[in-house]
Amino acid sequence: MIVDTHVHTRHSADGRDKIIEIVRQAKDRGIGFLCTTDHLDLDLKYGGHAAVPWRHINLDEYKAEWESAKAELGENSGLELRFGIEAGWSKRAEKYLKELLPKYDFDQVINSVHFVLKWDVYFPQAFWFKSKKLVYSTYLKNVLESLDAPYEYDVVAHFGYVTRSAPYKDKSLNYNDYPELFDKILLKVIDKGKALEINTHTTQYPTDEILRRYYELGGRKISFGSDSHRNELAKNYESTCKYLKEIGFTHFSVFRQHVEDLVEIPSFD
Repeated sequence: MIVDTHVHTRHSADGRDKIIEIVRQAKDRGIGFLCTTDHLDLDLKYGGHAAVPWRHINLDEYKAEWESAKAELGENSGLELRFGIEAGWSKRAEKYLKELLPKYDFDQVINSVHFVLKWDVYFPQAFWFKSKKLVYSTYLKNVLESLDAPYEYDVVAHFGYVTRSAPYKDKSLNYNDYPELFDKILLKVIDKGKALEINTHTTQYPTDEILRRYYELGGRKISFGSDSHRNELAKNYESTCKYLKEIGFTHFSVFRQHVEDLVEIPSFD
């Protein structure tokens, strides 16, 4: 089965596609399990900064369009469609997420960290006048703190995202630079029973050395997310499956009402 559990729709500020269009794309590509996970970025409502105006999600409209697409999909379609959200963590947004998330019947909640020192690191301005060590170490500390979020979540997304727009000559985030922080994060993911996501949207997150360290420490729960924003479902799925099986992973984690199910990682000859 092809699974994709990190997908954005037009209800994300940076998404474009209607949910029914995504469903049709998924069926065309033979995807068997799909979870939409639009951005819930409360950071920007409560003290965070972005370089451009940011359109916030209307959760009621998102839910209504998802239900309409689910109804049009019908039963016995060969595609299981699930309802999720990507909850952008920050300390200032934590209490609002705690109040809001239980009001919606999410199958899966993704825990992600986009903000460092009040800036979304998607924007180059987040790095202005700051050293690589300051930004990267703060990012890792934020990820570690996010794992204790006081609300239910299932997946830890795109670990290493801070490097995406980093302007440094060497923008890599290496295990040997922060081994204690990396191990604390990975061990806490394991201890809390969360799934670590392999994200294929741009550069692979986490990097090879971090995925291998996760496995070495005993981590076995892994989810697949294309992080699709514009018709990019199941991006690099075949090569990613081959790569994960080479490390030793055998199953992807998917979630229904926050209950994990395991889907065998397929072999491609």
